[in-house]
Amino acid sequence: MPSFVVAILAAAGTTDRDRVTDLLQALAAHEPAARDVLVVDDEGGRDPAPRTWPAPAGLTVHVVPNPRRGRGIPTLGATTAGTLAALAWCAAHRPGAWVLRLDADALVIGPFATRIEDALQPADGLLGSCHRTCNGDVRDVRAIGAEVARHRRPVWAWRRPPRRPWWVRPADPRIRGVLDAAAARGYVPGEHCIAAGCVVSAPLIATLEARGWLADPSRWLQARLGDDMVLGAMTRACGFGLRDLPAVFGLSHRGLPDRPPALKARGFAIIHSVKNDPVAPEEEIRAFFAAARGDVAARHDVEPVR
Repeated sequence: MPSFVVAILAAAGTTDRDRVTDLLQALAAHEPAARDVLVVDDEGGRDPAPRTWPAPAGLTVHVVPNPRRGRGIPTLGATTAGTLAALAWCAAHRPGAWVLRLDADALVIGPFATRIEDALQPADGLLGSCHRTCNGDVRDVRAIGAEVARHRRPVWAWRRPPRRPWWVRPADPRIRGVLDAAAARGYVPGEHCIAAGCVVSAPLIATLEARGWLADPSRWLQARLGDDMVLGAMTRACGFGLRDLPAVFGLSHRGLPDRPPALKARGFAIIHSVKNDPVAPEEEIRAFFAAARGDVAARHDVEPVR
């Protein structure tokens, strides 16, 4: 049986709590090989006490607090801190497992474990939507690349820093070191996989742990880089590759890359994002996929979300 952990980042508030609950139901319904789920919970703020989630049949849900504790920019350094904390947990508690990293507004709509296992190659660090979208369009990372390049400077100066005292400050040497190491291996600034739904390989996790790059995730709060960018740079710095897997991942940064019936018909297993879709509200999208998985849920003794 494939050895993997599903790691989900959950923002504070009831909206993401409900999203994660629906995601857990979808995961249990569609992927019988799923066992371990790790939720990195941002609810606690400066109070590190995380929430709990009911575990559908077959799943064990572990919950750890996001180490940011109310600091940093939620969509940038906070996601990096949360994702690195998830990988650190997996390295400590499930060594040798690969990780499926998901946002709360991603959704599982089909089985994925065997397909990912069959696709993984020794040189892979990240699998997902990296260089091209699932619709075949080349992803333009130039704007993001400029932000990454600024972090290689010896002094950081931000107009909108994570905190006001950080308008101008010396660059963090570890963060610059990661980016410099990536550049030495041919990294193109901004190169990344969409972290809202991606696979982090077991060899990459082990290498990150061995280099000490999973220690103290909160130091990334001072950078204006999301986990997409950081994982891309770390992957290249460690000598691994980023590879598209469009047969499994149907992802878009905002909204869905296709209409729900088409996404189902095209055979995707992971989709993003069910929120901010320009055509249909999130409630309708979730209701469609909840109804679509009803028969699957029954086969695996899981109550479908209505």
